[in-house]
Amino acid sequence: MTGQTRLARKKRPGSRGSREGARKLLQIAASVAATAVVWGLPAWPARVICVAAAVVAYIVEFVRLRSPAAGRKFLETFGPLLRAPETCDITGATTLATGFAITILLFPPPIAAVGFLYAGLGDAAAALVGRRFGRHRLRCRKSLEGSLAFLLASLVAGWVAPDVAFPPAAIGAVAATLVEAVPLPTTMDNLVLPIVSAATIWIANGLLF
Repeated sequence: MTGQTRLARKKRPGSRGSREGARKLLQIAASVAATAVVWGLPAWPARVICVAAAVVAYIVEFVRLRSPAAGRKFLETFGPLLRAPETCDITGATTLATGFAITILLFPPPIAAVGFLYAGLGDAAAALVGRRFGRHRLRCRKSLEGSLAFLLASLVAGWVAPDVAFPPAAIGAVAATLVEAVPLPTTMDNLVLPIVSAATIWIANGLLF
């Protein structure tokens, strides 16, 4: 066990459920903020901001993983929110920012924004509902209740999103739900979900309209 891992464990108050709840609230806040940027700004400024956020996240990761003093300060501040692998590797916040940056660069902003919401609201709903109410386990070790919560939250987000027709958004929600149910490595769903969601919506929109 590394010194940073031991420090992170010392700094983790509260139950595992409360820590996960705090993580998911931050994930929701990040996805809503990124979506607000995309909805409120022209395409290129929105892309620049999303890419800049990912670059800043990687700079922070580089500094805290290379500097023991910076690493200790980082863990003192954010240790209660980290899972064990994140104490000495890239955090979920950074992979989420990376997923958002790639998504906004590859797809039209309205479609990218829906992908942001699926990755934030849908994934958080799946984790919180699955942890609290999950009773029926799927072969992938996720719960049926969590997957249904992901689908419902994503469908609502797709319904209210402007400039994206609901049928493609619904197809994207189904695809994202299936991807979320796959047991990916820690934090990798943050990278994959917005990209897969936006790609499916974009393809479905091209086929249906």
